Amino acid sequence: MGQLRAIHSRNIFIILCLISTVILHLVILPVLNNRNETISAIFGLMYSIVLIILYRRRLNPIVLRNLILIGCNSYVFFMNLLGPYQANLLYLFFPILLTAVYHVIWLNVLIISSTGMEVAILFYFFSPNYLSVTQPSLLFDFAIIFIIVIILCILYLLKIGTEWKSIFSENKRMDAILTSKEGYLDLFFEHAQDAIAVFGLDNKIITVNPAFEAMYGWKIEECIGQSLRFYPSSEDEVIADRIRKVLEGKSYHLLRTKEMRKDGDVFDAELTIAPIYDSEDDVIAISLIARDITLKLKADILKIDAEKLLAIGEIAASVAHEVRNPLTAISGFIQMMNNDPTNPYHAYTEIMDSEINRIDLIVSEFLVLSKPSLKKSTEFYIENTIQDVIAMFKPNFLNSSIVCDVQFHEDSTMIPGNEDGMKQVFINLLKNSCEALKKNGIITIKVTYQQETVSISIRDNGPGMDTETIGNLYEPFFTTKEGGTGLGMLISKKIILDQNGTITVTSKKNKGTKTLIKLPLTPVKKTASING
Repeated sequence: MGQLRAIHSRNIFIILCLISTVILHLVILPVLNNRNETISAIFGLMYSIVLIILYRRRLNPIVLRNLILIGCNSYVFFMNLLGPYQANLLYLFFPILLTAVYHVIWLNVLIISSTGMEVAILFYFFSPNYLSVTQPSLLFDFAIIFIIVIILCILYLLKIGTEWKSIFSENKRMDAILTSKEGYLDLFFEHAQDAIAVFGLDNKIITVNPAFEAMYGWKIEECIGQSLRFYPSSEDEVIADRIRKVLEGKSYHLLRTKEMRKDGDVFDAELTIAPIYDSEDDVIAISLIARDITLKLKADILKIDAEKLLAIGEIAASVAHEVRNPLTAISGFIQMMNNDPTNPYHAYTEIMDSEINRIDLIVSEFLVLSKPSLKKSTEFYIENTIQDVIAMFKPNFLNSSIVCDVQFHEDSTMIPGNEDGMKQVFINLLKNSCEALKKNGIITIKVTYQQETVSISIRDNGPGMDTETIGNLYEPFFTTKEGGTGLGMLISKKIILDQNGTITVTSKKNKGTKTLIKLPLTPVKKTASING
């Protein structure tokens, strides 16, 4: 549409030029007093009228353009045929000048070629006329040509000049819009919280934003022009297939995957990957937007854990109540039977009494899950609490030849919380370590202080656990130990949750187990997270 409007505007300009030339030709006819000049002027007038009619009837601009140029060329050639004078030859160059207004190469070549042929024809038939011309006649013709040139220049300035001014204003407006858009895009690119990168078709980085540098650990100078690894080696085939599909035009939106930082740390991320197209709809680059969702996934796990603990607590309260009442009666009768010297089933009733005590222990642990701790929060030294628990386990350490290495900070600080609850946590953890080590093992307990938290690390060099066992560590009744209740870690987790802390267990087969507990140094609202 824009091209047709431009041709339409130029058509008007050329028609005005032709009409002006014809009018000037008619005005000077009395001076020329030449019958042939009158015929050529009338031809020009008639053709101009035809062009005006075609223009008014909204003829296709391209067709009208071709007719205009044919008419202009025919007009000056017809004028030269009727008046083969040297000065008239100069008029043949005007169609060439007018054709240049359209900026169409093939049209210029066509008009120049036809003009050359016309000059050759004229010289072939009228060469004597061109070799003999009087000076006054030549001066008069040049004066007429000069006037025509001035008219053309004025028309050009009035019509094309206005058009160019409009084009210039439009370009200026578009430049302002583009500059504004580029500014907004730059601001978005630089200040986006998500990591953004652009890759070439050769998988080399074109540019990255500051968020990308912060997330992946690579500086922009290290990235540009390089093909770097941002994913674990286990993802090689998947990534290669994904890149191939993106180059074919496929996009990925909020794709969950594993990404890798410069230091090799692997993290969870959501990716949006899309091809970038040029004006010909060819893929020229690939855009990547990445979002670190590690905290989001931890929050999701926390929510699931909280809901699970709530459900278990509700069940625990009901079960404990329903079990303990009949259990009390059964326990009383069993004790009476054990105290009866005539009881022939004394061996069996002792086993029953032992198992009833075991059921009572499970019910007691269940009750811990049924409601929040009612014990008042106090301030205590975590080191003293750990020492008290270690003192309880000294006989176990001696019997199993276990070395307990304790590393405390020189400057101890009191922390807020439930000391009895933390004692139960440490008892559960040390009990697990002792049962895992059996003989000649090492348990290392280390306490360190950060700005707002205290960290307690309990490490043993036991047989460790596989990933499946770690995944089920906080599941109720899950245990790998004979005689275990499967509630110890779940209870420990709840106690730490009540104190706004975190607990993380890491373990590998034949490489031991490490449990890291973090507790706040100042009381906070109960919004703690637990990474199980």
